[in-house]
Amino acid sequence: MKIFLSWSGRASQQCAELLAEWLPFFSDEIEPFVSSDSIRKGARGLDELKEQLDQSSFGIACITHSNLDAPWITFESGALSKEVNEHEGRVVPFLLEGSHADLEAASSPLRQFQSTRAHDRDDVLRLVRTINEVLCKSAGRQPDDTRLTKRFAKAWPDLRDALAAIDLAADGDGQGPPRRSQKEILEELASLVKEQISRITDLERAVDALRNGHGTSPRKLTRFVGVYDEPVGPVTATAETPSGDEAG
Repeated sequence: MKIFLSWSGRASQQCAELLAEWLPFFSDEIEPFVSSDSIRKGARGLDELKEQLDQSSFGIACITHSNLDAPWITFESGALSKEVNEHEGRVVPFLLEGSHADLEAASSPLRQFQSTRAHDRDDVLRLVRTINEVLCKSAGRQPDDTRLTKRFAKAWPDLRDALAAIDLAADGDGQGPPRRSQKEILEELASLVKEQISRITDLERAVDALRNGHGTSPRKLTRFVGVYDEPVGPVTATAETPSGDEAG
């Protein structure tokens, strides 16, 4: 059973390589593929990736806050979702940080799949059980959950500690703004809309005052400093002198 491990960024890559070493502990039939580690020397990268995507019956995308909308993750996940559906397999976002709500907020294509929180023991156990079910189904045998649970109890501490040691800041430059929640973005948009409405209202009042020829200058607006520095007197219409061509 081939499992395609998708990654983008250094922390995500480390996670994919850890899973590639860890998952075969549960069965010799599990064949993980990580592009950083598994592409043969001299092989054409994209051709090799396509071949592996075609043959994979399970996909795991290693997700951090920094690669939620990474083009490579989106590309591989889209290809995986098509291929594994044909093989009756699964695609699972493996979240190194955050929750499924982050996938929703980022409108990630991966939001349609059930995710696994990397540091949640029970969640990772469910992932391993799902992989085992797909493997046993393709082999035509019943899964042995008792045996799998015992193996997981032995293997989990190693994966837990290795995941905890991954530097999640490695994917970013540390200078960009923190990712904001959808609520914060909507609140800022509402504030900007209110400000624009206020500006338009003030401008309309100022233009109306000029058109009506008010004897006193309209209220000087802080947003239009310099516009009304001089008092605005009544606006008097003047007749246009006809040009020579129009004179009778």
